[in-house]
Amino acid sequence: MVTKAELEAQVAHLRRQLAEQSAASEQPQSSEPHDTVADRIAENFDAWSGQIDEALTELEDLPHKRPILFALGIFTLGYLLGRSR
Repeated sequence: MVTKAELEAQVAHLRRQLAEQSAASEQPQSSEPHDTVADRIAENFDAWSGQIDEALTELEDLPHKRPILFALGIFTLGYLLGRSR
């Protein structure tokens, strides 16, 4: 069984460790705040979603701006799908 003195020594040791950790966390970090993988993935996802939205907007406007190009694209797509079987 652990004595009271041993428990007090462990508590003192843990307090010193906690003080060291808090002092280390107060020091300015040289790395950027968005260094975690999750933050980088979120930033990339936001950028990709913006690019996808722009591409979809352009595709929605294509039949109105260039109907002949749109018709040729649909014909080519249908032809390729028909030949794939």
